[in-house]
Amino acid sequence: MKYINKLDGDRIFLSLSQKEDLRLYNGWLNDAEINLTYGRSHIVFNEQQQAKYIEDYDNNDDKFFFVIVCKGENPENEQAIGIGLLYDIDYVHGKATLGLLLDKSFQSQGYGKESTNLLLEFAFNILNLNNVMLYAIEFNEKALSVYKSFGFKIIGRRREAYPINNKVYDEVYMDILKKEFNNRNDSGL
Repeated sequence: MKYINKLDGDRIFLSLSQKEDLRLYNGWLNDAEINLTYGRSHIVFNEQQQAKYIEDYDNNDDKFFFVIVCKGENPENEQAIGIGLLYDIDYVHGKATLGLLLDKSFQSQGYGKESTNLLLEFAFNILNLNNVMLYAIEFNEKALSVYKSFGFKIIGRRREAYPINNKVYDEVYMDILKKEFNNRNDSGL
């Protein structure tokens, strides 16, 4: 399948979504293990709902749905490995929210960092936003660690926002500013 390279990285690029990948996206979004880390294991998507969800992103200027594609030696070897989102974009105030989902087999290999870098590059230096926020559930220590190492700062918590498996967890809010991101990239981090 031929993906459309919207923003190029070292090992991956951001692409527009492909209808042929609906089954793949649906598999990720219905995977209980992946969705537990987002507090969304109770949601069930079918392909029609997923298609409508992507279409909503494609038809709005205040959100972007990107496929994270692992590069291959040729276009036939390219592989979708995740989804990157920018949503709640406010162009007047220069802010947005970031979301990231990676296939389990591509986690803990640096793809999350590279994906985050490309999404922030798009947000800050293409859309010219100033502040990007995200949130994670406090037990998702791997994600929180990646975002902190990237320069995201904790800006607050929603206490006991996720009751999961007879335990309650806080929702942790983090953000990064354009100048922090660009300074980080200028210093080679």
